[in-house]
Amino acid sequence: MRDKSSLQGKLCGIVISLGTILILGGCGSMLAGSEKISEVPTAQKSIASPFSQNEGKTQETNKSQEDDKPQDTDKPQDTDKSQETEKPQETEKLQETEKTQDIEKLQDTENTQNSEKSQQSESQGSPAIFAVKGGTWDILESGEKVYTMADGNSAKNIWVEDGGKYYYVDYTGCLMKNNYSPDGFWATEDGSWDSSVKQRNDDVEPLSGQPYAFGDGGTVLTIDVLNYSDNANYAKATISYSWGSKEEFNVMPLGKSVYLLEYTYDFYSGYLMSVSEDQKTLIVSGLGCTDIYTIGSGDTVNSSSTSTGLNISDADKDVVIQDFLRGKEWI
Repeated sequence: MRDKSSLQGKLCGIVISLGTILILGGCGSMLAGSEKISEVPTAQKSIASPFSQNEGKTQETNKSQEDDKPQDTDKPQDTDKSQETEKPQETEKLQETEKTQDIEKLQDTENTQNSEKSQQSESQGSPAIFAVKGGTWDILESGEKVYTMADGNSAKNIWVEDGGKYYYVDYTGCLMKNNYSPDGFWATEDGSWDSSVKQRNDDVEPLSGQPYAFGDGGTVLTIDVLNYSDNANYAKATISYSWGSKEEFNVMPLGKSVYLLEYTYDFYSGYLMSVSEDQKTLIVSGLGCTDIYTIGSGDTVNSSSTSTGLNISDADKDVVIQDFLRGKEWI
């Protein structure tokens, strides 16, 4: 019994010793565990430091990005500047366009005014526009005065400038006197243009079939109108001379109450005829002479030859011409 109890006592002592060892071992492991646990924050700190560096880098990156942001904000300013630069350029272009348009308008206005002046000069101006110069005058044995131009050609249906005066050479190639030119200007006794006589711009036709008598009525000019609307075949003219012979012409309207009595054998040559406003007087010029034919003139005009080319007396010539020119105002 004592042996069993001693054995049990020994076993209990062993168990207690083992328990103590186990307890001590558990406490040691717990202490060791606590030490390890206490070391974790240090590790966490050491592990956290890269993040803090990264955060620093991130902050630096953010700062650099923030630093870059003003540069981005500068871009709109640059855009504004470019827009501001473009605006003056656009304004300058607009101003240049307006200037160009103004210049064009001014040029158009000047051209219109010049055109109007040109038209006025043609209708109310002078023969200077059409005149030639630089040639020479010649007098034929028969007394006609003709003009040779600078190029050697004989003048015909043209104004000549000489010594500051203007002279008209008619369709026969001779100096015309005391009659209207086809452009409505009056040539005086010496053949020069009379600027005091208003340019004629009306269009009067001769009386068809009526006899216009020259002088004492021995020579008669008759105009027979064929077609009022056909200039090429407008009318036929017949001059019945006092000695019994006749001469026929084609009548071609030239405008401004002036007509060409065209030779039937020579195209665009012949006598120049103007008609008075009342249609009662015809003035015919050619070959250096000017004759006046009137209706009923046989009782009022005496026939005679003069050096001026008018085959009537000077007194009657002046009266007839003045009446012809007066003829009220030419329109």
